[in-house]
Amino acid sequence: MKFLQVQLVCKNMAEMKRYYTETLEMKLSMEREDSFAVWAGDTRLLFQESEEEPYYHLCFRTDESYFEKMYKRLENTLLRNEEGETKLYWEGSQCYFKDPDGNILEMLVRFKERADRGWHDVGEVGLPGENLDELVNELLSGFENHFQEESDTFRFFGDKDGVFVLGKEGRPWYPLSRPAPILPLKAVVLGGKEGQIHSEKYPYRISVRTEWQGELPAVQMRMARPTDKLEKVKEFYEKGLGLKKIGGFSGHNGYEGVMYGLPDQGVHLEFTSHEEGTPCPAPTKDNLLVFYMADRKALERITANLEALGAKEAKPENSYWETDGKTFEDPDGWRVVLMHSPGIL
Repeated sequence: MKFLQVQLVCKNMAEMKRYYTETLEMKLSMEREDSFAVWAGDTRLLFQESEEEPYYHLCFRTDESYFEKMYKRLENTLLRNEEGETKLYWEGSQCYFKDPDGNILEMLVRFKERADRGWHDVGEVGLPGENLDELVNELLSGFENHFQEESDTFRFFGDKDGVFVLGKEGRPWYPLSRPAPILPLKAVVLGGKEGQIHSEKYPYRISVRTEWQGELPAVQMRMARPTDKLEKVKEFYEKGLGLKKIGGFSGHNGYEGVMYGLPDQGVHLEFTSHEEGTPCPAPTKDNLLVFYMADRKALERITANLEALGAKEAKPENSYWETDGKTFEDPDGWRVVLMHSPGIL
């Protein structure tokens, strides 16, 4: 599995941001009052402010030359093993160190050719649990594992692109003796089937993305549109159409917004509104959002929901949508078609 994003709780926001951007030279991706994100090569690392005491394990992969550069920079703060060594070897040079929150970080050389010298990615993410078999069955059963089981208290789970390091709760993260606690953790990974994995028992959430086939290897698609009628738009798409709200925000440089899944994060709609006004009338009557629906009763039910909100059926510009479809205008005049059809075959 490849880690696209890892989200951790963070206590010392200012120190952590300075450490990751200045000491570790990771590019700042996002900064808000209660969070920030950096790029560790191909992996986005997001820290969310919390009162909880962080103690995670992450491994950053890089090449030999960048390893040596960072090794010299971190030399006085590197952690030692039982023999007093700071530089180890496991299919490549490795060393361990701590960030300002006390997380156990590893730097590991992997012989992966890259034009841009620096961090490659996050290759390992620690995931403690009370019972490792239970953790695998609940969270990771849909992934392939290319590693042999180590023991009942420790194992790697994943492949050459990335692994979860599973440790029994209370087992220390190497090379220290402090017990590893269970803490909130979110990860976005590349996998075989799009979906969300939520643990019933643990504060873990894994979002699985798939890359599109072809020349555009996107992992997610968003259609975004401004509006100055955000509350009415939310009512139309959420209560009328019944789309699932998957996110929202406010106070972002004067913007607020909401996201609706089509049907989930993989493809979704975003509506934004700015405090100074963001009108967005429909450009033509042929700009359409079309939902193909095989269930006529469901189509009739949603039609009734929209009409109850005051939406009126509109005559389509193209008569193709008239015979088996129902066309409605949202509060900004953008058109939505409910088409009784199984879609493209």
